[in-house]
Amino acid sequence: MKISKDFGIIIRRQALRSKSIDIAPVITEFHFDGYFDETHDLLSLGPFFGGDAADECLKSLEKLGLCYIDDFFIFTQYVPDWCEVGAAFLDNADG
Repeated sequence: MKISKDFGIIIRRQALRSKSIDIAPVITEFHFDGYFDETHDLLSLGPFFGGDAADECLKSLEKLGLCYIDDFFIFTQYVPDWCEVGAAFLDNADG
């Protein structure tokens, strides 16, 4: 799954299902047309132009009941334009 180079947020779908969380209000709040990318297990949000916007989304996700790191995280690494960043869900990971 692709991750936005500009402060991308990755969310575990299982966390949304187990906590009965609908992130549609977050999609609307940050003016996204949809997910940046998605797989069966993960959702990718972004781009967020600046750390402040990503931090505001973090707060919105926590207010919905998601836990930072356990349920989602913010990708903040600098990536040059000639590279694409991705993520995959690990079935055998602890947690």
